[in-house]
Amino acid sequence: MTSLKKNIASLAGDAEFGVGADQVRLAAAETKLGIIIPSGLRDFLKEADGVRADHGAGVIWPIARIVSENLAFRSDSDFRELYMPFDDLLFFADDGGGDQFAFAIHADGRIHKNDIFRWEHESDGRVWFAAGLSDYAARRLSESYYK
Repeated sequence: MTSLKKNIASLAGDAEFGVGADQVRLAAAETKLGIIIPSGLRDFLKEADGVRADHGAGVIWPIARIVSENLAFRSDSDFRELYMPFDDLLFFADDGGGDQFAFAIHADGRIHKNDIFRWEHESDGRVWFAAGLSDYAARRLSESYYK
């Protein structure tokens, strides 16, 4: 068990992990999205294809949802009128209340650092949230997150 999976399991007693995604599915997702999945997220998805916790929220989405959500956000005509473009974000999680979490993407498809941002759906705010997945898990699953 990776340290990220152990960390999430220790922070969320209700964590439900998916069965790991294979290399073929991960490569297909990268092709569909035109990005390179960050190594930490890739490693986690190989071990556990997503995790639900915190009363059923998608703490880390399965690869199929990562693809479908990102394609939907990038192509929805209503979103184009309401929000700034989403092409520079790789969404991978939500908080169960409408806000989502994402890595920033360079124009060449590489992830910018390992910083994670929270997209606030009501204001279209893109706010720095964490320095990598371990920090994200600790902050996201802390009791103070909703305060």
